[in-house]
Amino acid sequence: MTYNPLSEGDKREEYYADKRIKFPPLSERDPSKDYTEAAKTYNFANPILHLMQSENYESQLGAEATDTHTEALRLASFAKFKPTYYHDELKYVSTGLDSNDWRILAEAEIEDSEDSHFLSVMDKWIREAELIIPPIKNTEIVEDTSSSNHNDPHSDVNRSATNYVIRHVCRVLVPKRKNKDPTIREHVDIVRTNNAIFARFIPQPADTMEIPFYYPRVHEFAFGYIESGSMDSDDKNHHGSSCKLIIVARELDTGSTTVTSKHCMIWKDLIKRLYKWTATERFGYQKRVLHDVIVGYDAYTAKYQELKAKYALHWVENWPEQTDPRKFVYEDIAIASWIICLWQQKQDPQKQRPTFVDLGCGNGLLVHLLNSEGFSGYGIDQCSRKVWSNFGEDTVLRAQTLIPYEFTVDVDWIIGNHADELVPWIPVIATRSSSASRPGFIVIPCCPHDLSGSKMSFPVMPGQSKYHLYVNYIVDLASKCGFEVEKEYLRIPSTKNVAIVGTFGTDTNANSLFVDNLLQTGAQEFIARVPDSVKNEMRLEKARERAKALAD
Repeated sequence: MTYNPLSEGDKREEYYADKRIKFPPLSERDPSKDYTEAAKTYNFANPILHLMQSENYESQLGAEATDTHTEALRLASFAKFKPTYYHDELKYVSTGLDSNDWRILAEAEIEDSEDSHFLSVMDKWIREAELIIPPIKNTEIVEDTSSSNHNDPHSDVNRSATNYVIRHVCRVLVPKRKNKDPTIREHVDIVRTNNAIFARFIPQPADTMEIPFYYPRVHEFAFGYIESGSMDSDDKNHHGSSCKLIIVARELDTGSTTVTSKHCMIWKDLIKRLYKWTATERFGYQKRVLHDVIVGYDAYTAKYQELKAKYALHWVENWPEQTDPRKFVYEDIAIASWIICLWQQKQDPQKQRPTFVDLGCGNGLLVHLLNSEGFSGYGIDQCSRKVWSNFGEDTVLRAQTLIPYEFTVDVDWIIGNHADELVPWIPVIATRSSSASRPGFIVIPCCPHDLSGSKMSFPVMPGQSKYHLYVNYIVDLASKCGFEVEKEYLRIPSTKNVAIVGTFGTDTNANSLFVDNLLQTGAQEFIARVPDSVKNEMRLEKARERAKALAD
């Protein structure tokens, strides 16, 4: 709010007009201008202003964005994504290609983009089909040829031609499950037509019945970039410098591409990705999330397929909890696979297999999987679960409330998978524990908690997330405890997918004073969570009291 004497008149509109010029919203700012002085007037009460002005500002940004101005523009563009789907109707369009039976499946307008942005996205998708087809492991390029003249839209040959191939690629898609799913050979043609570019994906099976499950059952499909007013459908909706992104297909059978809801979801996902990736190219934004940094893709995938074949079906069919087994079973198999690969890399082959403890083990499946694969360890959680009794005697799980500032372990690794308020304590527990070389740790943070056990909150800038700020908090804490820290974005079905790995540095005593201060703070402030069983009993007791009061 702003205030001025009533005698001076209503200054509200004038104030906001002046503010918009001198201190505009992020999406309207000029990257070359400095708004620091204007912020002192128009952003004085902003609680995150001190963060923007701090020396560590850039290091505190979310893991996927370090330029808040670019990120704000990107998010503003994404908010304009308003696709049109044609799943419930058979609509055919004139594409300018060499056939008239192209069915349109989805389209979306995009502002201020250029064909170079679209072509850049297509180049990535051609070279890495696995980016948009998850069952694909890798893409093998057999042939890749371009027409130098046709790459230039202003050349003489382009001014006279109306439909020509500017790039031809022959590639082979290699599936993850080589022993079950066939490879497929495919031709990709980048074609210029009048005011449009299409990327045509043409499968080359000997028989259409040989098209694998992971590939659309079509003669071909195409992504298109259409300049405003160049197609015969919905031209009246174009305005300004808007262009259109579309997906079209030549179907094997009429309507076969949208028979099921799963088919429709695939095309919805593809138009969304096409829009976002094209907008990303427009802003020069590069995603900074990299998978397979610590553990290699091939090693992880092989181990995951092995464990999934061993354990998935049994536990999905025999899951006694109310939670969805398809999420928890496959996620824990993926985490177990990654941890085993990590230990195989980190551990001295001359030594015995590493031992572990899983703090806040929840349903205990991760412990059971690691035990079943020959790793000795146990799990601790505040409350037992129904599924615990199904694991057998070889899986050791303890129902126990931990006081973290008093707790130590004698194992090689401490695991904290979504361990809530125990997560910030795990580096401290590892520092104080008396294993031969002090244990390493693996934590996958979830809900942010500080050392008191209380929920944390963070001032969030555009392009950030509370989760990534919390990850940075844990990384900083572990580093100050003397750990060498690595991060990995896991391939699991969860948005909370960052694994933080800590191993001790050479000087294990350098940070003892810091740890001692944490212990003193924790002993004064930490409040253990009330067990769920106790909470339920308290709710029941209150319900009984209310019922008794009503009866009286």
